[in-house]
Amino acid sequence: MFRFRNRAGSRRVPAPAAVGTRVGTDDGFRAVVDTRSVVQPLGGGHRVEWWVGGGDRWYDPSTEAAVRQVRPGAAPVLETRLRVSGGDVVATTWAAVGRGSTGPAVVVELANETPVPVAVAVAVQAASGGQVRRMSADGRRLLVDGTTAVVVDREPGRYALVDAAQDLWAVVSGGGAQVDLPRSVRCRIGAAAGALVVPLPHRASLRFAVPAADLVENPSASFPDADRVAAGWTARLVDAATVDIPDGVLSAGAHRALVDLQLAEPTAVGAVELARWGLGRQAVETLAATLDPAAERLVAAAHLWRLHRDPAWFEGPSGLPLEDLVRAPADRVEAAGALGVLADLLDVRGEARSAADAREAAAGVALASLPPTDPPTTTLRHLSDCLAWESVDGLDLLTEVPDAWLGGGIEVHGLATPHGRLGYAVRWHGDRPALLWELDRWDDRPVVLRVPGLDTAFSTDEPTGEALLAAPAGRVSPRSAAASPPDGGEFF
Repeated sequence: MFRFRNRAGSRRVPAPAAVGTRVGTDDGFRAVVDTRSVVQPLGGGHRVEWWVGGGDRWYDPSTEAAVRQVRPGAAPVLETRLRVSGGDVVATTWAAVGRGSTGPAVVVELANETPVPVAVAVAVQAASGGQVRRMSADGRRLLVDGTTAVVVDREPGRYALVDAAQDLWAVVSGGGAQVDLPRSVRCRIGAAAGALVVPLPHRASLRFAVPAADLVENPSASFPDADRVAAGWTARLVDAATVDIPDGVLSAGAHRALVDLQLAEPTAVGAVELARWGLGRQAVETLAATLDPAAERLVAAAHLWRLHRDPAWFEGPSGLPLEDLVRAPADRVEAAGALGVLADLLDVRGEARSAADAREAAAGVALASLPPTDPPTTTLRHLSDCLAWESVDGLDLLTEVPDAWLGGGIEVHGLATPHGRLGYAVRWHGDRPALLWELDRWDDRPVVLRVPGLDTAFSTDEPTGEALLAAPAGRVSPRSAAASPPDGGEFF
């Protein structure tokens, strides 16, 4: 969250609401962590940030230039570095559920990698558009309107509580924080704020938690660490399709986008992308939870059926209510294409009359596509369209192959398509690509595979195989190198 100081250096202009990476837990707790490590719980009126007092001055990540943030893996675990006094103070941020009845929280661990001891101020202020009418301190906690806003893992050395008449940054950076526990502060316009100031020795670390509800436990003892949370997200993606392409950003972006989709507000198009990338259970849960229009939900249900052909997804209390979906849509034209696809599902369920009625209602109308609506779905759709585009009679693999990919290995595993689960790889023999593929088809109908981005003359309707393609015409691989003969057993 960016804020700008005035020339006097005290008050700052409030920034718009935080925009950044969503973190959260399975029970629905969500927060946003912006690029400067400011934490804002969704649904709350406050934000939590941290400032560092070095030997020379105080540093605010929201206004310092020397701030870098990375997301090392697919999991929503962020690392933010602030340059201070010849070294970095590093904030690692993640969300987790605490032990026992602790509940969920965003956890921030600050590590002092500078050569000197520093002070850390953990600050709570009103979020953009929010209000904090009463701020109080209770030992290691700051409370907003009587509810825990933040908890640090040790007793603070100083405290600062202000109302609208004072600026919290000016009080803390000017040495105005007090040693004794202050009395609570009330502010009728909702601008109360507070900070806990904690000493942080060289090479030491501290944790604070931004909880969903009241929290009194020590954050260092109550929550799993970042590595364990990252491992949990890796386990959630074990069934997801995998992609290994020369563009490392795109490769890493697929699983990252799948995580972001699971933390985003549920949408029909999000459910389709989860299904396309192999996360069927999450797709069903997302579609069941979305509040999108009925026609979009029905279209998404038809796409889920085309991509996985699993009737269990439409059965039982945890399945999608097919009857309700079919009856609800007001847009009969959009619904017709979906009904035509779902007629096969009705046949599998033994509902021959309903299947016949659905096919009659479809009357040749094609199934509509749900356009991407946000960065995660856009990322996943763009990549999947490049890897496997549905053609009139089959699938076009690698519709776009940038020159930078030539000579580099390509592997795709477990991508769901309307014709079955798809996996393939490209290896190189000098300037000639070798293609290995396997399509686990839903039925015995032939599916024509082409690779227009590498060899426009190649096509096959074999479900598995390998072939040495022609060198891409008029293009030179920047990484031409001899390779061993293709071996389908090694890939599959």
